Order: sequence, then structure tokens, then C-alpha cells
Amino acid sequence: MHNLLRNLKSEYLKAKHTPLGPAHIFIPCAMAAVFLCYYAVTPWDSYTKVQAYFQMMGLGYPFLIGTFCAIVAEQEAYAGAFQVILSARDRKVTFLSKVLFLFLTGAFSVMLASVLFGTGYCFVLRQRVVAWSFYWIAGLIMAGGSFFLYLWHMFLALRFNKGVTIGLGIAGSLLAAVLLTGLGDGIWFLIPAAWASRMVCSLMPAYSTEGIPVTDCGKAAWICTAATVAALMIYRIWSDCWDGRKGNE
Repeated sequence: MHNLLRNLKSEYLKAKHTPLGPAHIFIPCAMAAVFLCYYAVTPWDSYTKVQAYFQMMGLGYPFLIGTFCAIVAEQEAYAGAFQVILSARDRKVTFLSKVLFLFLTGAFSVMLASVLFGTGYCFVLRQRVVAWSFYWIAGLIMAGGSFFLYLWHMFLALRFNKGVTIGLGIAGSLLAAVLLTGLGDGIWFLIPAAWASRMVCSLMPAYSTEGIPVTDCGKAAWICTAATVAALMIYRIWSDCWDGRKGNE
């Protein structure tokens, strides 16, 4: 545990010299402010506004995760071609700390975006279509449903290059958009890019008198948990075998 905390502190110090910190604060604040200003004048019904906000959060999440993982991986590539992490005494902890640091900063950012919007929507615009506690729960669900994506994109960023992980992040966002439509009914719980947005939208009716619950939410939670645990185990095993990128990659 001490070694993990020390590595997390090291990741924080490295991130101070990158856009990661400001981006994790600016993006949620800007998103909440833009949507609140727009919702103050748009004629949409209150329930649809909240649903659309979390859908947009879910759509942008895969792309942002891919981008942030690419930034961290490229930072290591430029710092001696990954020699710092390859020569670490406990490589499992070193590799895990990178994913965990990004996940924790991402969870903070998602919670900030959710709670800021919920506070403004409930107490400034005075729209109480869902309970205020829903915004805290929605942030936690979106964060928890994204850990698999952090593992996946960090693997891609370290194994290949930033173009691959950013490209698949864009593809994930587009796929999540498609799965928010009727085309995703019955299959969305099998696609990691759709977990965050669809699980949150599925739980909204439990905190409101409107809408129809989606029965696949419980199934998605089990699949998400099992897939994340399996991915974490594979990632830890792979981290011991990885020997850096080859020259033609």
C-alpha cells in the first residue's frame, strides 16, 4: 500500500506539468455552465434535459479517456523510452498506479460535472424533476462504469501509440451515441462504451415519477463488474511481460 501511494504521488507530480490537471477541472465546469445556460432558455421538458446532459457526458467519456491515457503513455515514452517504468522494482504497482491515478482524477471530474449541474438545475433553475441525491449517485455510476475503459485504453497507449487509443476513443464515443438509440436496446450492456450513460439513464426513473425503467441495468452492472475484474487481472499479468514498444510501432 505504501508503494502504491508513493507511485500515485509520483503520478501527481508528473501530471502537474501536463494539461491533465486543468482539463479535469475546466471541462466539467464548462460543460455544466454551458448546459445550465442553454436549459434556462430552451423549451424542452425538465426530464429530457437531465437525461440529455448525462447522455452527452457518456458520449464524451470514451474519447477523453483515450486522450488522457495517450498523454500519460507518451510522457513515459519521451522520458527515456519507458525505461522508468520498465526498470521499476514492482512493475505491477507502477502500471496499476497509472491507471488508478487517471481513474481517480476522472472520477473527481465526473462527480464535479454531475454535482455542479445538479446543484444549478435544482437550486438556480429550480427544476426538481429528479432528487438532488441522484446527481451524486449518477456521478459514482459513471465513474465506476469507466474503470474498464481506463484499463483498455492504457493498455492500447502503452502497447501501441497515441493514435490507436485516441482513434478507438473516438470510435467508442460514436458507438455509445448509436447505442443510446433504439439500436442499442438489448445489446448495450455488452458494450463498455455504453455502460456509463445507459446505466445512469436507466436509474433515472427510480428518482422520478417520469420515464420507464430499463430492466437491463442490473445485468449491465454484473457484466461491468466481471469484465473489469477480469481486465484488471489480465492487465497486471501483462504488465510483467511487456518489454516496451518495438521500433516499428
